[in-house]
Amino acid sequence: MTIRKYSQTNFTQGQVGPNIFGRNDTPIYRAGLAELSNFLILPQGGIQKRRGFQFISADPDNTTTPDGSSTLTTAGFHVSSRLIPFKFADGQEYVIILEPAHDSDAAKIHVYYQDVRVAVLTNGSGGNVFPITTSNIADIRFTQSFDYMILVHPDVRPLQLVRGATNSAWTITHLAFDTIPTANFNFQTTLTPQATTGTSKNFTLSSGSYAWVDAAWPDGHVGMNININGGLAEIKSITSSTVAVCDIIYDLVDTEAAEGHEWEIDAFSNLSTTLGGGFPRTVTFHQNRLIFGGTRDKPQTLFGSQSGDFFNFDSFTRLVDDTSGDVTGAITDDAGLQFTIASDSVNAIRHLVSQQSLFIFTSDGEFDMSGEPVTPSNVLVRKQTGYGIDSGVTTPKIVDNEVLFVAKGGKQLRAFVYNFNTDAYSAKNYSLVHHDILAGADRIAVLTNYANTNTNYVFCTNADGSLGVLGVNTEFSVVGWMKFTTDGNFKELTVIDDSLYTLVQRNDNDGSTLNAGVFLEKWSEDDIFLDSYHTTSITGSSFQGAQGLEGRTVKVVADGLLHPEVTVDAAGNFSLTRSSSSTQIGHNYESTAKTLPIVFNSGGQSTLGEKVRKVLCELQLQNTKSCKVDNIVVPFRTFGTLLLNQGINGFTGQKRVRLTGYATTPQTTFKSDEPLSCTLLSMTNEVKFAGGKLQDAG
Repeated sequence: MTIRKYSQTNFTQGQVGPNIFGRNDTPIYRAGLAELSNFLILPQGGIQKRRGFQFISADPDNTTTPDGSSTLTTAGFHVSSRLIPFKFADGQEYVIILEPAHDSDAAKIHVYYQDVRVAVLTNGSGGNVFPITTSNIADIRFTQSFDYMILVHPDVRPLQLVRGATNSAWTITHLAFDTIPTANFNFQTTLTPQATTGTSKNFTLSSGSYAWVDAAWPDGHVGMNININGGLAEIKSITSSTVAVCDIIYDLVDTEAAEGHEWEIDAFSNLSTTLGGGFPRTVTFHQNRLIFGGTRDKPQTLFGSQSGDFFNFDSFTRLVDDTSGDVTGAITDDAGLQFTIASDSVNAIRHLVSQQSLFIFTSDGEFDMSGEPVTPSNVLVRKQTGYGIDSGVTTPKIVDNEVLFVAKGGKQLRAFVYNFNTDAYSAKNYSLVHHDILAGADRIAVLTNYANTNTNYVFCTNADGSLGVLGVNTEFSVVGWMKFTTDGNFKELTVIDDSLYTLVQRNDNDGSTLNAGVFLEKWSEDDIFLDSYHTTSITGSSFQGAQGLEGRTVKVVADGLLHPEVTVDAAGNFSLTRSSSSTQIGHNYESTAKTLPIVFNSGGQSTLGEKVRKVLCELQLQNTKSCKVDNIVVPFRTFGTLLLNQGINGFTGQKRVRLTGYATTPQTTFKSDEPLSCTLLSMTNEVKFAGGKLQDAG
């Protein structure tokens, strides 16, 4: 029988899709796996068992942790809650949980600093206003500058979250504009001004159906501005549905009647679609301007503030004649700007990302807005690619010089990047080879400084509750996918202070039914391999405080040794069979790496379809305490003194495991199903051929 060895020293392609299984002639095949779950790809080539997620908080939160009482109900935050990062300065970084109104509870904002909740804001209490509900929370967008954050939604008046003088001082109110941008809604109604200058002048509607609404902005026209005949007027009162009384801010050129496409009204309001309104869909800062993108009734329009004056969207610069005192408005380079994307299909603006250009992600394509600098007279918007983004998907993320986004359909992660060969932007597909990793992806986060891995990791939430995780290093062309699964569903992600935070919907006591709420958890850098875990260094055998694990039977590591499973009672208490001074308790998870079918090529022929017997597997391991190969346990303990009640030392070196079994498509499964460390650097399989194509091969 012919004996051959197949070595795989590189796993950086991660889990590849089944459509690549026939391409054993490619480097992708030699660096890929058929399955990779709960392992982490290392850019140097190996794979490492992922660390666990630490329980941080729920509802009740850390101020009402278990105290040994008879019962405790950890309800969790609402399942539709959002995670938002807030970075005030180095060392002052916050995790925000935006919880929508539900049942009889008002919307809440939970603020965490160094994993402790320091503030809770409630809508309608203490002057705080944020009417966020389960129906609109998925499309909340935000941007931040210094100590304030702006949040927007097309059906919600823009909000401003402000951090005060201390970690616990926070407020949220409606954003106060100095001047709201105006827009033309082309309502086919003529507007005639009474005069070119002065106060209390009538502006009269005619020859159309548009009507003034006698209510204060944002619910009516009082307080709105009218851009007409080269000037600007502010509506002070309404005398009828056709007559508005205005003060003229910037003198008009003349009093000619302006047709429907020749005059503008405030772009943002609560007015109905028949009157034109809505609020911005997305927001960012770009070239010292605040930029809003898309509203309900102007979905393809960008609105830019005046340069350096973020809340002033006046499209004119105020000029006063020194002699006459007349006030006019001139369009200068630092004036507010707006631009509407002209295309043959609807491109509703969904996200804005500020890079060397302003990248505009829409429902049907990707655009860039260039201009050095961007001014009202120097704006160029060009469509670059045509993939689009669904609603409810979070903002694209920047990795190195690429902007990664989940394309429409939630199955592709693409990178929007400049291509020097075409002198244009392209959107390369990071999911082409790994096409079964993403399904219904809608959340995305990027971690650039995890442990000592020296690479970037991109996380995407899937509809089934798993995480699609991309290890990417564009400089060295390292691109590989893996999946993270857990006891429950990952729902939401954010990265703050170089840490990945998640909202996880855990299983209930029966181990299969999901809880109604979600828990705040943090991906650990410590060598703890349990999820939703708690840890303590208190010496003892009875413990309190296992919040979120009530009623569950879970794994325990005590003083570095596996302990028999324990059941946490309804008060969050549990007991061990022996005393421990270092205890970790949480949900176990299984890490699996399955090779692609082992195929040899020689002389233009391959062994594909040949009957093969696996004989031996050689593993190159690092700091490994537990693993299996084809369900055969790899031994790590040796006989000798001081063996009992001692933790397993991490093993580094080679292990040889005898294998059995025949197959025409032989694959080897490497697994770690205990909460202990495991790192695989390479794998060599020794196989035998009973006959056939390679019987006489050298």
